[in-house]
Amino acid sequence: MFPIKLEGANVLYYTSQENYGCSLFPNGELADHYRYLAICKYAQDDKYYLFCCDDNYEVVSDTLHDSVEECMAIASQYKENIVWNKA
Repeated sequence: MFPIKLEGANVLYYTSQENYGCSLFPNGELADHYRYLAICKYAQDDKYYLFCCDDNYEVVSDTLHDSVEECMAIASQYKENIVWNKA
């Protein structure tokens, strides 16, 4: 079951486990695989976060956006036709 919070932010939408890419260290070595994506919002913030998570739901990368729709558009760069689950 997907967590309801990530790093203290409320999860609004999340994906099923798939391969959404990876992050690399500056030397080109693999840092982390992106296995889940989540759109989250902190209670006191008016912005939305796109979190890239590993197999254990740990956030390994994030980006800040003005809307849920913007998060979804950016996520489509990781993989086409993403299916979002409402939290």
